[in-house]
Amino acid sequence: MENRFTDNGDGTILDNFTKLIWKKEDSFQEFKRFITFRQASKFLDKINKEAFAGISDWRLPTREEAHSLYYQEKSQKVMDKYEMELYIDEIFPPGCGWDTWTSNTRGKITAYTYSFSSGTGGHKDVDDNLNSSLRPVSGKPDDEALKSFGKIKPRKGMFISDQR
Repeated sequence: MENRFTDNGDGTILDNFTKLIWKKEDSFQEFKRFITFRQASKFLDKINKEAFAGISDWRLPTREEAHSLYYQEKSQKVMDKYEMELYIDEIFPPGCGWDTWTSNTRGKITAYTYSFSSGTGGHKDVDDNLNSSLRPVSGKPDDEALKSFGKIKPRKGMFISDQR
């Protein structure tokens, strides 16, 4: 889709296809370090309290929403903080984390992370901060648009659960 993303000029990006609004910079770019799932929740509380870009309903993306940013044909890319290729639109600035925490959890023990490098994901311990960041999202997605991105392949050595 041509002109899929719009830079709103206020630190947010509008996805004209899914109708979601993404924070332009992820948590790694803001803090210069990776974060745990619990820290991601605190980060959301902070930007909601401040009403970042006039929005106070920032949240963790679902794994399907995160997957919607991934370019499966690898036609777009930005470099992460380690100069590894992430296949997301070039409207997002380089130097971000390579994955994002999502709202998909299994109890209080694990949460699903989605990789913008491989287009895969899996559950990680919520206290793990190794290479984990958050790209906050706002809005209600167009469900038909999300379905058009297909299923997410599991990350090697990890498995996908439908539990939320």
